[in-house]
Amino acid sequence: MQTTYELPSNLQETLDALPKGLFDHIQRVRELAVGLAGVHKLDVVRVDFAAAAHDIARAEPEHVLLAEAQATGIPVTNVDADRPMLLHGPVGAGRLRNKLAVTDEEILEAVYWHTTALSTMGPIAKAVFLADKMDLSKASRYPHIGRVRELAADDLDQAIVEFLKGDLVRLLEEGKMAHPASLEALNGLLYSLKRSR
Repeated sequence: MQTTYELPSNLQETLDALPKGLFDHIQRVRELAVGLAGVHKLDVVRVDFAAAAHDIARAEPEHVLLAEAQATGIPVTNVDADRPMLLHGPVGAGRLRNKLAVTDEEILEAVYWHTTALSTMGPIAKAVFLADKMDLSKASRYPHIGRVRELAADDLDQAIVEFLKGDLVRLLEEGKMAHPASLEALNGLLYSLKRSR
C-alpha cells in the first residue's frame, strides 16, 4: 500500500519551505495517518492531504500566530493567549482556505483541531489528530502513547480519549492549563462512548 500521495504544487512548495525537522515530522505523520486511514477505511488521499497540511503554520513565531488569529477572527482563549503555539492549527486552516484555496471542510477541520481535538471531529480529523500525537519523536512528552497506538488500531474515539486523559495528567503535573476544546473533546467522547455501550 502506498504510504503518501502526490500533493498539489502550492502545498508541496509550502512544505518544502519548512525547517527540516518539521518537514520530517510531517512526513512521519502522513505515513501514520495513511495507515490509520487504511485500517479504518477512510479516504486515504484526503487523510494524507490533511496530514501533510496539519503543521503548515507551526514554524511561525508565537506573536505572529496570535496576531493572525486576532486579525482573522479566530477565537483566542486564555489558554491560547498563554500558549499561542496552540493556534497553529486554526491559523494553518485559515491559510489553507484563504491562501491555498482549499475548500474541503473535513480537511480544514482536521488541520484546525489537530492540536486540541474536538468531540464532533469527523474521522479524517481524528486520524490526523492521532497520527500527530503518535509520531515517535513525541514519545518522551507522551509516555502513554503506546496504549494510544494499540487503541487506534481498533477505535479512534477510544484512542483519543486515552490520549486526552494522559495529556490532561501531564499538563496538570506541569502546572499548565488544559485547553477548553480538549476538555470538551474528552467529556464529549466519554459521553458518546458511554451511550454506545
